[in-house]
Amino acid sequence: MKKKTLCLVIIFILLSVVGIAVGAEARDLTSLCTFDSNGKSKNPAEMLDNDVSTYFPLKEKKAILAISCPEPIGGVYIMAFDKYGKDHNYDLQIPDGEDWKTIDQGGQYLVHYHELPDPATELRLVMTGQERLRIAEIRVFGPGEPPPEVQRWQTLEKCDIMLLSAHPDDEILWFAGLMPTYGGDRGYRIQVAVLAPTGGMRKLELLGAIWHCGVKYYPEMLGFIDKNGKNPEKQYSLWKGKNRVLSRVTEVVRKHQPEVIVTHGEKGEYGHGAHKTAADAAKNVVKLSGNAKKYPDSAKKYGTWEVKKLYLHEYEKNPILLNWNEPLAAFDGKTGYEVATEAFEFHASQIKRDWHFEVHGNHDNAEFGLYYTTVGQDTGIGDLMENITIIKE
Repeated sequence: MKKKTLCLVIIFILLSVVGIAVGAEARDLTSLCTFDSNGKSKNPAEMLDNDVSTYFPLKEKKAILAISCPEPIGGVYIMAFDKYGKDHNYDLQIPDGEDWKTIDQGGQYLVHYHELPDPATELRLVMTGQERLRIAEIRVFGPGEPPPEVQRWQTLEKCDIMLLSAHPDDEILWFAGLMPTYGGDRGYRIQVAVLAPTGGMRKLELLGAIWHCGVKYYPEMLGFIDKNGKNPEKQYSLWKGKNRVLSRVTEVVRKHQPEVIVTHGEKGEYGHGAHKTAADAAKNVVKLSGNAKKYPDSAKKYGTWEVKKLYLHEYEKNPILLNWNEPLAAFDGKTGYEVATEAFEFHASQIKRDWHFEVHGNHDNAEFGLYYTTVGQDTGIGDLMENITIIKE
C-alpha cells in the first residue's frame, strides 16, 4: 500500500473513532457520586428517587452542594422544585487551582443541563439567592451526549403555534397529538402557555410531558391561582380582574408572535371555569394584541402583533377534524395519539386522581373550530396551518 493511501486510511480511522466518541451517549454516573451539603456528608434520597414530588432543600444562605465522582464528570442535570429570582439562583463551579471558578448559572428554567467545558471529578452548586433551593432531581453524567430524555430548554422568541392551556395536563388531555404532530414531527415552533401552572411538582410534570412530545421551547407559566370559578366572570374575579388577565395574555402573545393560537372550548370541556376563561381571553386578545393603545407597556416592550387564526376546542362553527392517527417519522412511526398517551404518564399526580387520557370520549381532542381568521376560511384539509406560509428553521 502506498504511503499516501496508508495515511488517508489512518486519518479516516481516527476521524471515525473521534466521531464515535463525540456522538456516544454519556454514561449516568449518579450512583458513583458523593453529595456533600455544607460540610455534612450525605446521599440525599429525595433528589435521587426519580420522583419530582420530593425534593432536597438547600436551606442556608449561600448554601453549597458539593459533588465528587471517581470518574470524570461531563455534565450535571438539575431539576429544581421552585424557581427563585429573575435570572438565576445558583452558580455551578469547578476547581480552579486553590479556588473555584463559575462556569454556568441556573435558575432561568426549572430544569437545566449543565455541560462542563472540560471533564472534572469535582463540582459544586453555590446558592446566589436569598431563598432556599429545593432540588427535585439531580443526575450526573460522564462526557458525551446526554440521553434524549434530558431536557435542554431554549427560549423561543417567534412561534408558529401557541397552545394556551389552563393547567398542566390540559395540554395533553384536550389537545392530544397537536404537539407531537405539529412540533416534534412537522417542525413548527410551538409555544405552550399555561394560565394556572400550580405548584412545583405539576410544573415539572408539564416539562416532562411537552419535552416528550418534541417541544423544546420553555413554556410560559402565567401564574394565576388554580381555583375553579365555574364561569369566566367569577374566574376573572379569582384572578384579580379581567383586565389583569387580558393584559398578561396579550403580553405573552406579543412576546412570542404566534401565527395561530389553539385553546380550550367555550364550554370548558367538562365545564371548568379556567378552561372557559382561556377561551374567552383568547377571543379578546386576538382583537387586542394588534392595537398599540391597548396595554401600551407590552406594546412598547415587544411591539404589537396580529394573530392570523384562533382555534377553539369543540367550536361548532367552521369545524376542523385533526388527524392524530398519522404515523410520525420523528417518533419512529408512532401516531400523535400514541405519543400523547406516553406523555400523559408524566402527569403522575393527575393519574393518581383518576384523570386519564382518552383518544376520543365525550370531548374529542381532535375536534376544533376556526373562531377567528385574517387569512380566509379553511377548506377542509384538516390543517391548522392552512393559508399560512412559514419559513421553518
